[in-house]
Amino acid sequence: MVNTPTQEDFANNPAFEAAVKQSVNALLPQIREEVRQEMANAGGAGGGNPPETIHTWLEKFNKQKPRSFSTLSSPDDAEHWIAHIKKLFEVLGCDDIFKARLATYKFEGDALNWWKAYKYAKGGDNANEYVATLSWTSFHEIFLSLYFPLSEKEKYEREYHTIAMADRETST
Repeated sequence: MVNTPTQEDFANNPAFEAAVKQSVNALLPQIREEVRQEMANAGGAGGGNPPETIHTWLEKFNKQKPRSFSTLSSPDDAEHWIAHIKKLFEVLGCDDIFKARLATYKFEGDALNWWKAYKYAKGGDNANEYVATLSWTSFHEIFLSLYFPLSEKEKYEREYHTIAMADRETST
């Protein structure tokens, strides 16, 4: 007959307890390092920092008191607003993946109504997924195509060329 140890044999055995404690203490540094690496890989950030989410960025963004955008009286308003938002993103070091959502968070009135309709047209029931994957460059182009139409761009270009020609004529 084989005499196998039972749980009670180990529970009150000081030598066993010491061996377990020594093994655990020897493994702790390795376990800590593996957990740290796992957190860094899962979060996409080094040093074991928790991953940044849209909520983290929204808090940072709002602390900068960004201007809202609702309607415009001239296409310059769109350019000025976009420049203001871009400046905030540069200062914050904001990741591209969050920029479109943060910018549209500041839409109100007509701009908000347009944005809701636009993102639904693009994403349907998955509109939020569409926005979550929308790059800043794409958003910037979409925004300016609506609020700074081609006809306005051409008008400004004609004005610029007229001024440039007048400057050349007066300088010769």
